[in-house]
Amino acid sequence: MGQYGWSATGVIEAPFERVSEVLLVVAEGPVGRGNAPLLRAVPGAGRFLGNATLRGGPAKFTIHYGREPGGTVEVDAGRGRFAFQGGFKFRAEYTFVPHPKGTLLTYRAVNVAPVEHRERRAVRFQFWLGGVLKVGLRGGLRRMGKALGCRAYVGS
Repeated sequence: MGQYGWSATGVIEAPFERVSEVLLVVAEGPVGRGNAPLLRAVPGAGRFLGNATLRGGPAKFTIHYGREPGGTVEVDAGRGRFAFQGGFKFRAEYTFVPHPKGTLLTYRAVNVAPVEHRERRAVRFQFWLGGVLKVGLRGGLRRMGKALGCRAYVGS
């Protein structure tokens, strides 16, 4: 499917079931606190989603920034999975599993550019920014913790 660029983990001090019912809610309509809240946690993408809407479902949605589609969202709340793919280069995958302190999040950045484009400067640069995106994940974890009323932090 793609080439993994980097991954990071975080701990959310809330039970998996609670994480699933709050963070993995996705339905047709405007993106917001009650709909696809994880989109706001995608490092570097949240600020572009102010007027975005979702169409489709129940497991796969198209993101629209106006009339044109701009990416996809896939969700499987029961299995703790959420993915956002913007355009043809980048995919963000979230996996949530039970953890002794609550829930473990594994976040993966995936290079989904066609093989013949993966070595292009713009694509390589995007994945070179992995360190910056990991810092962005801290902010995403803070937002997740706030939504759940618990601690959430980088690490395992």
